[in-house]
Amino acid sequence: MSPLNLFGPTRAAIEENARKPQRPVGRWMLMLLMMGVVTATAVVGRGLFGSEAVTGGDYSAVFLILLYVNLFLAITFGFLVIRHLSRLWLDRRRRLAGSQLRTRMATLFVALSLLPTLVITVLSVELLNKGVDSWFSDQVATALDHSLDVARAYYLESQRTVRHDAEDMVRNRAITSALILEGAEAVSAALEVERQARGLDEIAIFRHDGVRVAKAGDLPQETLPDLTSLTHGGVNSLLTTDDSGSLTRAYVRLGPDHFLSAGRWIDRQILAQMQTIETTYVDYNRLRDSHGLLRGSHTITLALITLLLVLAAGWSGFRIADSITDPITELVVGTRHVAEGDLSVNLPVTGDDELATLVSSFNAMTRRLAKNRTELQGANALLEDRQQFLSAIVSNISSGVISVDLQGDVALINPVAASLLELNPDDHIGRPFEEALPSALLGPLQKLLAAVDAQGAQDDDATAPGDAVNKTKLAAQAQFTRAGGDVTLLVRLTPLESARTGFIITFDDLTQVVSAQRSRAWSEVARRIAHEIKNPLTPIQLWAQRMRRRYLHRDFDGEPDWRVLDEGTESIIQQVDELKVLVDEFSTFARLPRPHLQQGDLNVTVREALQLHDAELRNVDLTTQLAEAMPAISLDPSQIKQALTNLIANAIAAADERAAKAREAGLEAQAHLAIHTFVADNGRWVGLQVADSGPGIPAEKRDQVFEPYFTTKKRGTGLGLAIVKKIVEDHNGHIRIKESRWGGALVEVSLPRAATPALESRDLSA
Repeated sequence: MSPLNLFGPTRAAIEENARKPQRPVGRWMLMLLMMGVVTATAVVGRGLFGSEAVTGGDYSAVFLILLYVNLFLAITFGFLVIRHLSRLWLDRRRRLAGSQLRTRMATLFVALSLLPTLVITVLSVELLNKGVDSWFSDQVATALDHSLDVARAYYLESQRTVRHDAEDMVRNRAITSALILEGAEAVSAALEVERQARGLDEIAIFRHDGVRVAKAGDLPQETLPDLTSLTHGGVNSLLTTDDSGSLTRAYVRLGPDHFLSAGRWIDRQILAQMQTIETTYVDYNRLRDSHGLLRGSHTITLALITLLLVLAAGWSGFRIADSITDPITELVVGTRHVAEGDLSVNLPVTGDDELATLVSSFNAMTRRLAKNRTELQGANALLEDRQQFLSAIVSNISSGVISVDLQGDVALINPVAASLLELNPDDHIGRPFEEALPSALLGPLQKLLAAVDAQGAQDDDATAPGDAVNKTKLAAQAQFTRAGGDVTLLVRLTPLESARTGFIITFDDLTQVVSAQRSRAWSEVARRIAHEIKNPLTPIQLWAQRMRRRYLHRDFDGEPDWRVLDEGTESIIQQVDELKVLVDEFSTFARLPRPHLQQGDLNVTVREALQLHDAELRNVDLTTQLAEAMPAISLDPSQIKQALTNLIANAIAAADERAAKAREAGLEAQAHLAIHTFVADNGRWVGLQVADSGPGIPAEKRDQVFEPYFTTKKRGTGLGLAIVKKIVEDHNGHIRIKESRWGGALVEVSLPRAATPALESRDLSA
């Protein structure tokens, strides 16, 4: 049997056990035990069946040989069956594959062989007993008795005839006279006449000393018996036979000194038949005396043969079951290895039957699976590389990406989308996308989905089967509010090309783009307004100045006329100057020059900006916290100073306004201003914070304050913070508004340490 199904269920255990040397000690012990059983059985069988009193010599030998052969075969098959049973028991106890199938098949074979064998055995025992009983019937016994009586009567009659002839010849005068008067030759002649007349084989005359006087016929030389009884015992004749019983001699007294012997051969065929009858009679009586033992011996023999057949059938059943279950067991174990991922299994193919074909197919399957797995691993590695590549792209692109599967659940959220929508990807993966998106985005997205469905219906109607469907990307602009303010997004919805497996939602932050577009539009408006206003301002101012020079020194009829002219022209000139300031701010916003970057210290620029506001800061509680070891950064000192001046001026104005209102209400109030510089991101960024104690800016308006012409002041132009934002963005920085610790505004500016100016021209009017 292959080691694959004898040892443990793992391949390592199979190989380890296969390498172990087989130890035949147990087998030799079983063989010695079997030989001992055979020897003991032979001794007992010899005692039971070896006696000639039971079976006779030749028959007993054959019977014992057959008995020993059957017994040896029975013990051999019994050993094999016990070996198979013990192994099957161990296999079932270890729950090895195929043990239950082998048990059922072996049981089936034994059951199929046991039933007919038992039927045949019972019928054979019954028929044998009837046959043995018929052997010892009264008719057979009577016939044998009569046959023996007839044989014995014939034999005795032959002996009596010889004796009668001998006694009759003694009374023959011729023989007596010849013996007395004539010589030996005359006696022999007389004896020959009697021999032929009586049909004897020999007639002889002896003296009392044993010397033969005369003889007729030729029989083997004999030793005279003791004839004393004929001399003194009063016996008339003496009858003797040879060892074979075929020669009978009768001795009678012939006168005072002589004896006469007559001999005759009995027919050998008749004698042989007589001996056969006698032997048969003796054997028959002996068998009849051991009738029960004979029946028992034959019954035991048949039972032994039955046991031999059953054991042989059981062994054959085990062998056939093994021949069937071994390949199946190997297939089961091999399948288990394949299920565990071991595709190197190659089962041995024995024979050319259906099971061999099945094993060959299994080996071919494992080879194909191994090949397919190798190819699949290669494909998976390639897919993994592509997945990592796509993941790297999705993680590093500037657009937010959300992948939605067919069930509408979120499958992927890239970092940009998580940042834009302020989501935690782990909380939304596998959940409906409606829960991940802000409610302000659901309306535009539902419209896009409806458009996709409508487009899909049109494609299904217009596209032939098998043609590719062109899925158009749909986009919409949406706006929602988050913690940092309003955000404008461009939402794109793209159905997956694999048809009805989901869609991709991409988000692009258009807040800065929209702001830039607004700034560009307002810059164009400012340029045109400045151009249109500046043209009439100059002649108005010139004519007002000319009027003052020409008419102000003349005498007027009254003081009021002179005063009207003076105040009117002065007001015109003053308003024109204010309009020029407004026009200059428009021009500055529209034509902000490109920054000229150089290495500088932000702390130095902050100090210079504060010096410009010494007068305004006299009534303000100023707190400055400048970072130590501030690294040099790339900046345009004049533009950064202009931005800081604007921020400080706005902060002072807001703080003074709130303090003045508090004092008007009878409360003690103090205007506060704090300026703080810092270094962030391991020195890659620097920044400053300008915080005031003013009224602050509402959260929903913090993004709008950077738009042109948006102001919270009564007389503000709305261009100051817009210019500050442009300067910061030209330095590739960021600006945001928070709430200060006094409840006012906190403006935070972050600048990169190595800034690069914007490549496009800042002349937005071009």
